Amino acid sequence: MGTNSLSVQIREVDTKSRVKKLRQAGLAPGVIYGGAKSNIPIQFNGKELEKLLKSSRKGMNTLIEMEVRENEAETVMIRELFREPTTGSLLHVDFYRVSLSERLQTEVQLAWVGEASGVKQGGLMQPGLRSVLVECLPAQIPDRLEVLVTDLEVGDKLTVADLTIPAGIRILTEPDEVVVSILAARVEAEPADTPAPVGEKAEETPASVQEADAGKLAAK
Repeated sequence: MGTNSLSVQIREVDTKSRVKKLRQAGLAPGVIYGGAKSNIPIQFNGKELEKLLKSSRKGMNTLIEMEVRENEAETVMIRELFREPTTGSLLHVDFYRVSLSERLQTEVQLAWVGEASGVKQGGLMQPGLRSVLVECLPAQIPDRLEVLVTDLEVGDKLTVADLTIPAGIRILTEPDEVVVSILAARVEAEPADTPAPVGEKAEETPASVQEADAGKLAAK
C-alpha cells in the first residue's frame, strides 16, 4: 500500500469560539471513528489534506495514515467532508478507521474509454451510472473502473454485469443496472403545411361560376 500521511493533533472539546480560532489559524477540525475504539477529535492543516487528495486519484477512497499519539497510528479513509458553501474551505472532516485485513464497501467511479462506433455514426451516448458499489480489501480499491465503449453501436448498452472487474473485487450494484447506452439521434419532423388561420376558410369557387363552367363544357 502506498502510504499517505497526514499530521494531526488531538483537539479539545469544541466551542464555537474555539472552532473559529482554529480555522483562523489555518487548521480544520475532524473526528476519527469506527471499529472497537472510541472517537478521537482531531485538528490538522486543511491545505495538507487538500494537497494529499489532489495528488491521489482515489479521492475519498484514499488511505491515510495518522499518528494520533506517540506510537499509536490510525489508518483511515474519509467518510464525509464538509465545506463552506461560498469559499469552499474545509469546515469539518469525518474519518473512519479501516483494517487492511478486513473487506469494506465503498463507491468507485466509472470512466468511459474510447469513442463508441454508434456516436461516430451520429448516435448519442447516454450514461446510466457514474459509480458502482464494491466490496474489497482497502488496499485493493481501484482508482476507477474503466468502461470500454468503442464497439458499441446505436441501440447497444452495457450493464454492470458487462464490467471487467479486477481480482478480489466484488460489485454489489445490481448486475442489470445500465451503465451506458447508445441512443439514436432524434430526427426532427418536417413542418406540415401551414393551416389556414383560425376563423378563416379556404377560398372556394362560387356556385354561379361552377354552373357557368358546366354550361361551357356542355356547349362543347
